[in-house]
Amino acid sequence: MANVSNPPSPLTSQEGNEAYYPSSDSSRLQALEQLEILPQILQEGILFAGSGATLLLQAAMPAMRQDNPGPEALATELLDALQANISYISCLVFGSPTERKTLLEMLQRGEAPLMGGGRSNRFADHPALQTWMAATLYATSTDFYQRVYGRVDYPTAQRGYNEFTLLMNCLGIPSSSWPSTRQAFWSYWDDQVSRLTVSPDAARFARDIRESKDMPPWVQRLKPFLRSVTIEMLPPQLRDGYGLRSTGSTRFLYRTWMGFSVSVYPAMPTKMRSYPLRFYQDRLREKLNVV
Repeated sequence: MANVSNPPSPLTSQEGNEAYYPSSDSSRLQALEQLEILPQILQEGILFAGSGATLLLQAAMPAMRQDNPGPEALATELLDALQANISYISCLVFGSPTERKTLLEMLQRGEAPLMGGGRSNRFADHPALQTWMAATLYATSTDFYQRVYGRVDYPTAQRGYNEFTLLMNCLGIPSSSWPSTRQAFWSYWDDQVSRLTVSPDAARFARDIRESKDMPPWVQRLKPFLRSVTIEMLPPQLRDGYGLRSTGSTRFLYRTWMGFSVSVYPAMPTKMRSYPLRFYQDRLREKLNVV
């Protein structure tokens, strides 16, 4: 089964398409109203099962660890940023027009509503770091979606990437940083993965992520399954570097999780499947203060 270092086709198709970067908030809002593919994919809360792999891929980028006091602080920073980005994306895809407009205006002013509370956001002025963080979210979510629902066709993959590019534009990632086509994205991805390294204290970082309490209750309850998914999704060289071994136990838990995901999960009511999404929407809605 493919891991995120080599996503299944047709998402790795070499035929590219033009990036979508509207130049004004009004055109962004209009484009968000016309999303077709991302609402189908992102309504599935099960995609958040890949978040562990996302975080470990992010931390393995050498530049991510520069000027950082240690693995515990990095774990906190990356968890904050991941949950904030999930909340922003949820709002942009599923929020009301007023919520979308309010969020866009706040982001344009540099007022990220979920990065306060005394915790600095050192990623804000580093497009290269922001791009990698967004790339890991795109790669792991599309990978996991296809593991559950099967490979998507080429037009769907192409339109989905264009729509994700629109979200990156809304989140303030410069067009010069985000790959303009899917072909360019996977070339960028392969190059970055080849450069990833884990630091000597990587095992502690992985432990800090696993033991963190800054996660929703439903994530805490699923940690044994999520850990097995993380281990089996990571490229082998990173998995070994983090001290995460693929064992008979982790493979059993992974197969159990995936068996449930493929055979049972799609038949569950949409309300249950989308609970994680609503959780992050509600978390952001409190900060937007929109009536």
